[in-house]
Amino acid sequence: MPTTAKPSALPPILTLLLLLLAATACRADDARALLAGSWDLVAVENRGTDGTVERPFGDAPRGRITYTADGFLSAHVMHAERTPFATGGLYSGTPAEKAAAYDSYIAYYGAYTVDAAARTVTHTLSGSLFPNWTGSSQTRHYALDGDVLTLSTPPMERDGREITVHVVWRRATPP
Repeated sequence: MPTTAKPSALPPILTLLLLLLAATACRADDARALLAGSWDLVAVENRGTDGTVERPFGDAPRGRITYTADGFLSAHVMHAERTPFATGGLYSGTPAEKAAAYDSYIAYYGAYTVDAAARTVTHTLSGSLFPNWTGSSQTRHYALDGDVLTLSTPPMERDGREITVHVVWRRATPP
């Protein structure tokens, strides 16, 4: 009578590795699901290691970041007080009006990935108002507290001092 070969079991270390990879993928999917949706801007703060706090978009900035369930994002941040162009034309502002509009707004779009273990989200930018960010990846630490999402940059040097940027969002509610 012919014998049938039994399939060999996976070595225990390989089984453990596969389980860990699956658990990590589930945590990233869970974290992505928690981020999915639209968030309204609450605050933007540049915090210096010297204790200083600056609010480059004012005390009541406006904006929205949207994360889609399939991994795309769009972000807009602006100063609440923006002066309209005198002519009213989209492209006919004076150089000073255009500079003021640029200085009071940032926007970008692209894709995102989540590292749940590191509690980071990486924005891979397809386009940005700031041309230097187009094609770049921007990694932010995230913290979720109920309906409040805080994204924070790693420490960076700005104007000769070290700062971190903290952007606080609140989950948007439909009108």
